[in-house]
Amino acid sequence: MEERVVAVNKDPDGNIIAVKTNRGQVYRIEQAIQQVNNGVLKGVQVVNREGKQYLRTYPDQTPENNLDELPEF
Repeated sequence: MEERVVAVNKDPDGNIIAVKTNRGQVYRIEQAIQQVNNGVLKGVQVVNREGKQYLRTYPDQTPENNLDELPEF
C-alpha cells in the first residue's frame, strides 16, 4: 500500500506545518517534502515558488482531495 497524506496540521495562519499519512506516520512539512523527493510519499508533489518548496496535490477536478480540504489533526 502506498503511503499517502490523509490529514494536515496547520499553524494559526492556516499554513500546513505537518501531514499525517494513511500509515499513521506524521511528518513535519520539511520531512514530507523529503519523503516525496525520495519517492516514499505518493499523491502529492513538490513545487517551488519564490525560492521555497511546497507540497500540493496533483491538479484534478476533485477539490476535496486538496491538502487544505483534508481533515486536521
